Amino acid sequence: MPFPLSDDVRDTVRHHFRKQGLVWDDAYFVNVLQTATDRYDVYWSVIALRDCGTASCLPALTDKLQFPMQDVKCAAILTIAHIAGAQATPLFVQALAGTSFRDKGYAMWAIQDAADERAVDAVLAYFKKHRARLRSGKLTNNTLADGLAYLEKHLATRPEVAAFFDEVNACWAMLPEGERREIPGRVAFFAGNRTGAD
Repeated sequence: MPFPLSDDVRDTVRHHFRKQGLVWDDAYFVNVLQTATDRYDVYWSVIALRDCGTASCLPALTDKLQFPMQDVKCAAILTIAHIAGAQATPLFVQALAGTSFRDKGYAMWAIQDAADERAVDAVLAYFKKHRARLRSGKLTNNTLADGLAYLEKHLATRPEVAAFFDEVNACWAMLPEGERREIPGRVAFFAGNRTGAD
């Protein structure tokens, strides 16, 4: 289950709403999303819905993908992934491909954790669009490791994924050092197939 709440985060939410008659259920938090004027009330409600949210709260969460506070948007897409899973694949694809959701790292994170095969073309298109940045090691927006981890699930059935992995291999030495350390631990293909291995 992606993005579960820890006990510490649950305690933080309870503390935040301690004077507001907190009821730990989706109806309470959806009401906050629809009526609150305080951005932190909205943020902590989005987080709490990872614990108690149901499909009925998805429209209210989707509305928050347009919220002015970036942290709310990012938390909302992860909470949607937690509740809706692969059902929300078209939404994740839209967030990755469109211009209204700016933090592509969170869109890719949601895809990696929850999307089904319908996101493959969008993920490949995203990296193709940013090919020059990828090859020069300047694609540093936290999309690559999650994107590769997602694509590896489809490596055996989609030849274009294998072609993209070969492309990443070809520019391996140009990737930021942190990604060269992280990717082999998350993507088995790169644990033994790196042509430019350190």
